Amino acid sequence: MYKDIHIYHINDLHSHFKNWPQTQRFMNEQKHFHEEKGEDVLFFDLGDFMDRSHPLTEATDGRANVNMMDSLPLNAVTIGNNEGIGNRKDVLNHLYDRADFPVVVANLFDEETGKRPDWAEPWLVLKTKNDMRVGIVGLTAPLYLSYLPNGWVPKESDDVLPKILAELRSRSDFIILLSHMGIREDERLAKRYPEFDVILGAHTHHVLPEGDMIKDTLLTGGGKWGQYIGHTVISHIKGQVKNKTTELIACTNLPQEKEDLNRVNQLRQKGNNLLAKQEIATIPFTFRTDWLFATDLVYLGLDAICDYACSEIGILNSGLFLEDLPAGTVTKETIHRILPHPMRLIVCRMTGQAFKALIWGMEEMRHNLLTRPVTGMGFRGKIFGELVYKGIEVNQEEALIYHQGLPIRDDQLIEFVTVDHYRYISFFPLIEEKGSIKLLTPYFLREIFSLYFNKQYPISENNEVKV
Repeated sequence: MYKDIHIYHINDLHSHFKNWPQTQRFMNEQKHFHEEKGEDVLFFDLGDFMDRSHPLTEATDGRANVNMMDSLPLNAVTIGNNEGIGNRKDVLNHLYDRADFPVVVANLFDEETGKRPDWAEPWLVLKTKNDMRVGIVGLTAPLYLSYLPNGWVPKESDDVLPKILAELRSRSDFIILLSHMGIREDERLAKRYPEFDVILGAHTHHVLPEGDMIKDTLLTGGGKWGQYIGHTVISHIKGQVKNKTTELIACTNLPQEKEDLNRVNQLRQKGNNLLAKQEIATIPFTFRTDWLFATDLVYLGLDAICDYACSEIGILNSGLFLEDLPAGTVTKETIHRILPHPMRLIVCRMTGQAFKALIWGMEEMRHNLLTRPVTGMGFRGKIFGELVYKGIEVNQEEALIYHQGLPIRDDQLIEFVTVDHYRYISFFPLIEEKGSIKLLTPYFLREIFSLYFNKQYPISENNEVKV
């Protein structure tokens, strides 16, 4: 007689809590339902549960998110890039101190010790009610350019999996991968490692309503932002797999209760209240923003990033600044509303020749970028807006670019500061192709603004901003 193991997962919530009350009820109800029937059931989160664009996540360094995860019957989780590089190293090292679930990450190592962090297990074996042994492996996207400056060394799947799977083969009846690697890597892993019965997929926000079979491995994908709950069933006879199926349960179709919306709104309001208690500066007048023009707020932003990076040249776009900065007391809540972006700064060095080519390329794109929508790579604005420079003057009539009153020479070494977003979007490939780049950690763009505002417009002589 067939027996089933039911597997439920969520992924890439990104602190979008619109469907959270329904999700929470459903997961707990399903645990009770399957256990009452004597069936095996497991629950997982695949990473990027948190995102600092939400004020409660920002205000609590993600601890509120972990508390919310504890209200689910989770058997294990892995981390995504939002946990891994969206938090400072010291924050991540204590994020799961009080979690009621294990964190499984096989491919992340501490740069200082060369070891996996204490809070992460490379793999584990879960024994079900019906005495089935389920091996669990976790992998997170090895985003080297972002992890390394934060003190972490990520490794590729093939560097860690052979040894782990050799351990798990004899200890497990089934092996499941909690993958925050993305659909292309999931497909490759399914072809290379037939030991995986199921790869629960995340990171690229792919949606696979009925999954995808590659050889004998079932791949899943549950979209993003709490749109779906994945439900996978492994049917077996004494540990021999006979069938594997998966489906996506739309959270908007789950029963709602009248207090659900209030619960969701309260999460945001609680975060805003906590951030509003942390005062940064007092400014004498309002700095306006306008996505279509260079305003004083953009120039203030350029002053802030150049000051922090000790650079004379800075580049930003006006679409980054979502709201005005009003006169009076500035709090962390104010800055978070204006700059919710999970962006850090980069300092880029290149020859004068390459820099001039970059700027002329920006000038050619200026009009098209002005109203162009931008998505991906954590951008939280609507449009790109106006390109704005500090420290250089572009003279179209003379076809020259000036720095410190002199035309930039081809053989000069030019250094400028901007947001890391420019490195990843496709608009300015010369930054990556011709530049020598240093990522500035650990602060986000808004935190650097906070430090600068506090220095320029201090509330009191003794007031210091803690970011």
